[in-house]
Amino acid sequence: MFNKVILIGRLGQNAEAKTAQNNKEYVILNIATQESWKNDKGDYENRTEWHRVFAWRNLSKFAKTLQKGQLVNLEGILRYREVEDEVKGTTFKHRITEIHAISMKRLSKVEAADDPSDGADDE
Repeated sequence: MFNKVILIGRLGQNAEAKTAQNNKEYVILNIATQESWKNDKGDYENRTEWHRVFAWRNLSKFAKTLQKGQLVNLEGILRYREVEDEVKGTTFKHRITEIHAISMKRLSKVEAADDPSDGADDE
């Protein structure tokens, strides 16, 4: 069996550093990918998909240096979790899809700080 995701996309906002309950630091990234196709009329259409990506351990240090608009390449695995929301007294269960990054590389220039590092494998 195999669970692998490869994305090349742009950050929609600066990386968001957080601390888990076990005091381990992680970073959340929102990455946009885009696909284009020709419709039946011959016109081009686009669709942007947003992906929620988590970077843990050593990879979180690199991920914190990423900035809105930068192009990144990442590999990761899909994770799912169930959440419950209550709306007007009715409880709804739904499933959230997340990507947990294994490796990451910056593909665009670093603007302000000249940081040559990239996110080597986080193993």
